[in-house]
Amino acid sequence: MDDTTQGTFDFVVVGTGAAGLLGAITASLRGLRPIVIEKADRWGGTTATSGGVLWIPNNDLMRKQGASDSPEAARDYLRALIGEDADDRVAAKAEAFLENAPDMARMLAKLGLRWFRTTDHPDYYPGMPGSGVGRTIESAMVDGATLGPRFSTMRYAEVDMPAIHSGQFGSLTRAKTSLPLMLEGAKTVALHAVRKLMGKKPLGNGRALAAALMKIVDERGIPVRLSTRLVELVVEDGRVTGVIAESEGRRERLDAPAGVLLAAGGFAQNAALRRELQGRDRTWSNAIAEDTGDALQVAMAAGASTELTDDCWWMPTIQVNEHRNGLALGLRALPGSIVVNGKGERYMNEARSYMTTGRVMHEHGAAGERHWLVMDGHFLKRYIFAELSDKAVRAEMEANGYLVQADTLGELAARCGLDPAALEATVARFNGFARTGRDEDFGRGETAYDRYWADPGHRPNPSLGEIARPPFWAAVIRPGDLGTNGGLRTDRHARVLDAADRPIEGLYAAGNGSGSPFGRTYPGAGATIAAAATFGYLAARHAAQRRSNAPD
Repeated sequence: MDDTTQGTFDFVVVGTGAAGLLGAITASLRGLRPIVIEKADRWGGTTATSGGVLWIPNNDLMRKQGASDSPEAARDYLRALIGEDADDRVAAKAEAFLENAPDMARMLAKLGLRWFRTTDHPDYYPGMPGSGVGRTIESAMVDGATLGPRFSTMRYAEVDMPAIHSGQFGSLTRAKTSLPLMLEGAKTVALHAVRKLMGKKPLGNGRALAAALMKIVDERGIPVRLSTRLVELVVEDGRVTGVIAESEGRRERLDAPAGVLLAAGGFAQNAALRRELQGRDRTWSNAIAEDTGDALQVAMAAGASTELTDDCWWMPTIQVNEHRNGLALGLRALPGSIVVNGKGERYMNEARSYMTTGRVMHEHGAAGERHWLVMDGHFLKRYIFAELSDKAVRAEMEANGYLVQADTLGELAARCGLDPAALEATVARFNGFARTGRDEDFGRGETAYDRYWADPGHRPNPSLGEIARPPFWAAVIRPGDLGTNGGLRTDRHARVLDAADRPIEGLYAAGNGSGSPFGRTYPGAGATIAAAATFGYLAARHAAQRRSNAPD
């Protein structure tokens, strides 16, 4: 059992995602004695359910592999994204990220985490000054069995799936389009089976990252308490000196003279808060159920100020039922699909980043009316999707009214409540673009990002394909999200600020429960986790420095 009696720790971390585990690891390395509490009975947070990638410009793997990047280019890129009118605090947070993210990743590598780089992933705003390619890294495969008993309490521990890296998402989706890709998919499945026969529990993506971090936490003897909920902050003479936590109906004070790091996620699953702070009555979030804003509310009660609480990490989402969603990534970019509004008309470049697409969908009323992802039979036969390629899931979607099929476009429109003539005209115009290879309305397929999720074997434009072979299909598509990207207002050290922009001594925040250092933008694949991890790292560093200077 972990020794978590009072006096054996001096820094309390709330949350077991990337931000919290980085904070705990860094605190331990810096001489503090951290304890981690988690309200769920599983550890890993949203990190464990994610792609597990981190957007870190100018990272060590890029330099070792001779990739072109520089701090100056990354700085130009972030400055262009946050805007010239960004105030000094916002600019300082972005700069702190750029300066410290590579150091954070380097620290973890020294502790045994094996990084893998996706060399061809483009940034999400290719036209911006300083944008680049290949700035995303992730954990290599981790054998969950090496965690011993700890593995059984990891979020998604029970999920049996091959340990792939993010660069394989697109190729596996296209596995039926060529023999090499089909063989790659078969090899991935076979290797997974062999590893299991060897007694391994192969983990990839977010589970690999969460497991790699928890392994370091365990190696350093950092106590972790699950099913332990944050109730209140202990504030003495204006300083946060501990927390009140609850477990099994019993409340306890945990002293934290070095400080408290709030890394418990955002409030994506709190309908009341989203209504209050965002004015949204309907949301379709892919965040974990426990993402209800507990830490945000506790900190606000202690005088903390907030920022960007009206925004989120947008992600276009198809619905399976009222409680289950599916991420729409390749669905929007591969040739043979379009998104239409309630009038049966296109209104955007569907292949842009999910952050941009989700926001555009919301701005065009997709939360208040049904918008549709329109496809043909060839599209669904050619590509493989988590939901739409599963006959049982497809049948459930049809039964729930979230998926419709028909022999003609006119009939499909009628079943979707659209004007048949309008949909037929929209598809006819799009098919013309597909034949010429140029989307004259919205420029789909013209940028490196558009093409990343598309089909390189399709000509003349890898993202434009005719919708012409029956049966025709339409799936309801929503302006969903991966979580909220606003919360507690913080500075470059991850210190939480009060209404007068003064740091609340002893209180730190990182991850989706704090304001993003990127403002309302999403720079590249893994920007959310990279920011969470980096500011968890910075919070612990500052807390350790503060503690070392404190009087006895």
